[in-house]
Amino acid sequence: MFLSTNTKTFKSICLILSCSILLMSCHTTQYVSLQDEYNAKFNGKTYTEIVELVGPPDRIVPDGKGGEIMVYELKKQQGYDVNGSVNLLESKNQTSIYVDENKVCYKVKSDDVKVKKVYDPGKTLGLGFTIFTVLLITTAMAISSLDSE
Repeated sequence: MFLSTNTKTFKSICLILSCSILLMSCHTTQYVSLQDEYNAKFNGKTYTEIVELVGPPDRIVPDGKGGEIMVYELKKQQGYDVNGSVNLLESKNQTSIYVDENKVCYKVKSDDVKVKKVYDPGKTLGLGFTIFTVLLITTAMAISSLDSE
């Protein structure tokens, strides 16, 4: 009786752990470009509407076609500790909003990104399946050794 209850508990724990690892391995972090999102948001908007939405640009340069490029620069500083001393890492993202001679946006270029957690079985399911298989074989071996005692 004790061995059978103990085996059922062991099986349940192994199944829960296996499923948890399988599901966790199917999530990944991606850096997604914001360029398409910015194009959808700003294309067709006027210079004034853009300034009302995001503020004045850091600088304006000619686009070579009679219009202008509104340049927005975002500087990020991140501190990190190396052997007790704090170092600063600076990165700069740039978004350029192109407006024609009528001051209407026709294109956006950006190297800005956002972090996105996604379920991507195509990239990670193989690893999850491998882990699941190893755990399943290990569990089966452990259960068979318990049953033989």
